[in-house]
Amino acid sequence: MAILSILASVVLPYAELTVKRTKELALRQELRDLRRAIDQYKENVEKGVYGPRQPGDSVYPKTLQVLVEKRLLRKVPLNPFTQLTDWKTRSTTDPLNGNPASDGKDVFDVFMDSQDKGLDGTAYHTW
Repeated sequence: MAILSILASVVLPYAELTVKRTKELALRQELRDLRRAIDQYKENVEKGVYGPRQPGDSVYPKTLQVLVEKRLLRKVPLNPFTQLTDWKTRSTTDPLNGNPASDGKDVFDVFMDSQDKGLDGTAYHTW
């Protein structure tokens, strides 16, 4: 019985660490995919793929759903930690003071709104 207790005390933290590492890898991949789609949208707008652009129009998508409509993503990915599409966005006109509230003009960047820290010690919202 004592051996089982010792094994459980070793295995459980390792399993929790493995789950967290897997979610972090998925988070990095989802953020990378979203950012690539945003960059591709911008490039397509600049090339005129979606038609002529009006003066003053942003080259970035209005929402993440636009990336799905333009077939740059199959769907807006789920946040691996919350299993929701609860991504926060930054606009090109947002102040650079770190305020997480976006004015919603367009989607220049995407991030996870969490103060939790990853295994590397950095906060998820900075990834």
